[in-house]
Amino acid sequence: MAMNLWTVPKIEALSGGLRLLDMRFAGYSFAQAQDFLAAIGDQGAALYLGAQFWLDMVFPPLLGAVLFFTYRWLFPGWPGLIIGAISLSYVAVDLLENLAIAAMLRVGAENITVEMAATANQWTIAKWSLALVGLVTLVVGLLLLVLRRKSAT
Repeated sequence: MAMNLWTVPKIEALSGGLRLLDMRFAGYSFAQAQDFLAAIGDQGAALYLGAQFWLDMVFPPLLGAVLFFTYRWLFPGWPGLIIGAISLSYVAVDLLENLAIAAMLRVGAENITVEMAATANQWTIAKWSLALVGLVTLVVGLLLLVLRRKSAT
């Protein structure tokens, strides 16, 4: 919540309205990463590497815990354990994305490499792909819960 109300709008304002790299569902190119880093300047990079980075390092594990226990509740027994454990891959990918973006922020627009941008982009796309799978799984679980409750009555 703090990210969406404070750091994200502030960084995006500093960038002239460009979306944060890790908020781009379809990913980004080397040129787009370079443009974003140049647009946010030193002040935006400091905020991104400071408060935004630490908030975004805390959020994934908390979300992962909520998802794990929600899937365990929606899918009783082994299926819930397996789906819950798989959902934790989102946490790992999001943290790796944060580290890759932080590496680009530290070197700045002039010094990022194509490989750095490609690696960060790969983690961003993987994160949003896993989030989509997680959302679909959550919807399926909720539908199954409703059906189980209806059949019990």
